[in-house]
Amino acid sequence: LYESEKLVCILSEKIRQGRPIRIIGDYDIDGVCSTYILLIGLKKAGAIVDIDIPDRIKDGYGISKELIDLAYQAGTDTIITCDNGIAAIDQIAEAKELGMTVVITDHHDIQVDEVSETEIMPSADAIVNPKRKDSKYPFSEICGAMVAYKLIQVLFEEYGIDRQEWLDMLELAAIATVGDVMKLKDENRIVVKEGLKKLANTKIQGLVSLMEKNTLDPEHISAYHVGFVLGPCLNASGRLDTARLSLKLLLCESETEAAVLAEEIVELNESRKLLTMHAVEQAKEIAQQEEYVNDRVLVIFLPDCHESLAGIVAGRIREAYYRPTLVVTRSEHGAKGSGRSIESYSMYEEMVKCADLMVQFGG
Repeated sequence: LYESEKLVCILSEKIRQGRPIRIIGDYDIDGVCSTYILLIGLKKAGAIVDIDIPDRIKDGYGISKELIDLAYQAGTDTIITCDNGIAAIDQIAEAKELGMTVVITDHHDIQVDEVSETEIMPSADAIVNPKRKDSKYPFSEICGAMVAYKLIQVLFEEYGIDRQEWLDMLELAAIATVGDVMKLKDENRIVVKEGLKKLANTKIQGLVSLMEKNTLDPEHISAYHVGFVLGPCLNASGRLDTARLSLKLLLCESETEAAVLAEEIVELNESRKLLTMHAVEQAKEIAQQEEYVNDRVLVIFLPDCHESLAGIVAGRIREAYYRPTLVVTRSEHGAKGSGRSIESYSMYEEMVKCADLMVQFGG
């Protein structure tokens, strides 16, 4: 991956100097798995490292200025992002102004200047993203956890750490690949196939407990079980509580504690499913009203819907009526929505045309 060796050189120097490093992840399954991989990998290399994960409602997506201020106040020397950061132009600029080193690992699309057609990237010290134009990585459709996993491979080679310790995290790269709905082809297909096999003998106690609580046979875990059972559980904590709960489960070494955490996460997912079902029913009732029947794009206001569920509900409505759908909820600072589109409709481009109606948008 382009700049991965440069990024590892930066990290190696920080580790040698004993400088504190903070990982800033994301609150979904890919973000949690990425954070775990970087945290375990950096610790094995001897780093002084901690983590922070945005709160979906308070912080919103990705690295925020508040998270940067918190890192600075904690004496953090270096920030490393995972599954986010490539679009955080202003936030990274602030971190650099405060004197921090910032390195980015991400897999999301990179903004391009419409006039010059050049990539708009943050002023980070190193950026690892397979979607960079100058990247020679042969397959760009990998998730954030895979980017982190590849980076740790380079770090372990630099430190002479046994390759098996890197392979022991393969199942998390596989789970994130399925959970983040990446295309199961090329490298992704191999990683998922081999990673799911490893679940039968995983050393990650949290995964063992989560499989037990969902009455799954570790010997026969398929992509379906990850996508529709384990994945939603790991996502649920970031939706209705805090993604730190899922990360804590993955990091847990005690069988007893892991069982308690897994039970809590499964219960959260059951609550999430119930809340989603009610919200979808309400949205369908609205979509079937006469005034909506001829709308090319459905914009549905569900004031009492939990804002973390808006995207799921929009996806269900999009599937039911095959129309681009925006579900808007009432949040602390006004109306907040999430959309899901169809292949032939660029929701982002159409939102740009009515940008004056919104405080901010993107994704």
